[in-house]
Amino acid sequence: MRGLILLAAAGLALTACEAKKPVGHESEHADAADSITLQNLSFSHLAIRAALGENPNTAAYVVIENPTAGDDRLLSAQAGWADKTELHTMETVDGVMKMAAAPEGFVIKAGETLELKPGGNHIMLMGLKERPQEGEMREIILTFEKAGQVPLTLPVTTTPQAAGGQGHGHDH
Repeated sequence: MRGLILLAAAGLALTACEAKKPVGHESEHADAADSITLQNLSFSHLAIRAALGENPNTAAYVVIENPTAGDDRLLSAQAGWADKTELHTMETVDGVMKMAAAPEGFVIKAGETLELKPGGNHIMLMGLKERPQEGEMREIILTFEKAGQVPLTLPVTTTPQAAGGQGHGHDH
């Protein structure tokens, strides 16, 4: 019996590791920090925060690099499993973090990078119809002014990290 439980636990652990690989459309695979290229844009550090407690909202994060010669703008995001999806800014005002919708989206200048990350600008998913759980994969669709719609499949985690927060940094 104990051996059967250990075998089942090992199988679940392997399944969870495999489930954390984000997928872009056309079945491109990458680890969370790896990059995938879709519609001439590069996407990395893909993550959705697992729904915690009874909170009806969560957030998604992605780093978007624009290697093209022209600017583009992230206009919106959609997720069929949330009632409402908004692009949000996050800033500290007088020592207090304030979040606000960014209906104009975010410009990604030619050759530059947009970081949507924990504690910073992000994709807010509100009124969850389905609660994303650790180890799952969830699709969101990003809409760009020039690149159009880009479907991304992101891993769900309780510990999403910013691009620089992958545990490889140094104390200064």
